[in-house]
Amino acid sequence: MLAEIARLEGIMLLLVLCGALLQKKQVIMPEGQSCLTDLLMDVILPSNIFLSLPKEMDWATMKNFLVAIVLSVAVMLGSTALGLLCYGRCPEREKKVFRYGLINSNALFIGLPVVQSLLGAPGVAQLNMYMLFVRLYCWSYGLSLYTGVKSDWCSSVRRLLLHPCMIATGLGLLVMVTEWPVPAVLTGTAEYFSGCLMALSMLLIGAVLSHIHWKEFLRLDVWGFVLLRLGVLPGAVLLVCALFRVPYVVTATCTLLSGMPAASLTAVLAARYRGDEELGSALVAISTVLSVITIPLWFFALEALERTAIL
Repeated sequence: MLAEIARLEGIMLLLVLCGALLQKKQVIMPEGQSCLTDLLMDVILPSNIFLSLPKEMDWATMKNFLVAIVLSVAVMLGSTALGLLCYGRCPEREKKVFRYGLINSNALFIGLPVVQSLLGAPGVAQLNMYMLFVRLYCWSYGLSLYTGVKSDWCSSVRRLLLHPCMIATGLGLLVMVTEWPVPAVLTGTAEYFSGCLMALSMLLIGAVLSHIHWKEFLRLDVWGFVLLRLGVLPGAVLLVCALFRVPYVVTATCTLLSGMPAASLTAVLAARYRGDEELGSALVAISTVLSVITIPLWFFALEALERTAIL
């Protein structure tokens, strides 16, 4: 397993470096980066999601889905409380950035390729269930942190239901419940799209990281955020899962996802809604760089706990 982790980290690092180089060489322009992001979100991710869901009804799997959803609710509420506790007295421009960064992690662009490589289709299926409430929460309460406007849950639900990833999840669940045999031509097409997931995700992450200012590594408040984002949150999730004997695939998926770096939207929304844009970029960049170390460490911890029958 150590060799597999090292191989995965090496592949991801090379792809990220390629993305940074292509952005520096202006091969990936801002308009092209936006286009690639739309392609990833609207086509490639939905294809991967549809393929990952089981094609047969299994009540044990459904129970695990429910546990993943409950854990996602707990993580969102816990990260919200942690943000209020730690950053409630910060200046407004910084407070909104820190609090949003704790709520919204890069669970798709980084989390999905990692979970798929380490846990396979069962892990991706749990990821889809975990992200249902996370998307709704981030599009409503999370966005209100920047806009200052009260959350509109009705529009957030509507947006969630019409999102391509949610549509793919619904179709996958329908196939699972009905056990309808999906034509090979459709699954084959989806597999070709899904095969682009790792490469395109890491290229886009590299393009984002190319803007990093290394002086931001000296900020103590950024390091404090990284400790919360990459250490405290996944540690709390792992502890709760171990106490309640949550199945391993659910525990591993939720722990890894809760320990992902801050989402790139942290910086994007800061720029749009007059937050501290430099701080947002620093949180995204530094947490992403350091997650290269913390993600394998959390996975090793999960593997060790499973071997000792704690999980």
